[in-house]
Amino acid sequence: MNDFVKYTLWFVCLILLQEFLFNNIQFIHFLSPYIYIFLILILPFNMHSAPVMFVSFGLGLSVDIISAGILGAHAAACTAAAFCRNFIIKITIPRVEYESMSTSTAMQIKWNIFLLYAFLFVFLHHFILFLLEILSLDNFIFTFARILISSIITTVFILLIKILFNKDFKRNV
Repeated sequence: MNDFVKYTLWFVCLILLQEFLFNNIQFIHFLSPYIYIFLILILPFNMHSAPVMFVSFGLGLSVDIISAGILGAHAAACTAAAFCRNFIIKITIPRVEYESMSTSTAMQIKWNIFLLYAFLFVFLHHFILFLLEILSLDNFIFTFARILISSIITTVFILLIKILFNKDFKRNV
């Protein structure tokens, strides 16, 4: 399948899942998983930063438009996290993992490496998103706990999606 078509399908499916399923799942009345950022995680590692940030902005803006909340918060958080994506890749994924194949993606790396990569990315995204939502550092301990717990919950769901859709999962365990 053409990469453009594949990632477009991921884009549409993740937006729909986020809006109709995951926005309705709440733990302790304020923790929601934001699985739509899975798309940013699985984009090819060798993709230049500008297209990654463009896709991330579009993804975040789509979530902003179809869900209630601060317009632009998801777009800003996705774009900022995408800006840091290459740095997160460099500190979490061994060079041989992503340089061995020219089109390597997060779907092809081992699950334990993916877990660290995904958690750091999700944590950064949630940190930016939740601070933009409250626009204050009041009650920072509560906000930080919300960021941490939401990051863990989102990462678990993202890991489950990777397991479900990774045809090479058994090989990468």
